[in-house]
Amino acid sequence: MPLHQIEEKAVRPEIGECGVTVPVRVLADDGTTARVQIEGCGIHLRQGAVHNVPSTAVQKRR
Repeated sequence: MPLHQIEEKAVRPEIGECGVTVPVRVLADDGTTARVQIEGCGIHLRQGAVHNVPSTAVQKRR
């Protein structure tokens, strides 16, 4: 089970508040940029895709 999540707007800021949070696997994080793999489906992001997001966008899953 993934322990982290991101909001879809971290990858696609143009969607504004229309996205949801999706579970992710953190592949790398240098403290500035995190490389994450999407572990579930959202509205705009699909499972298996890999994206770079700001490290501050990665949250512990609740």
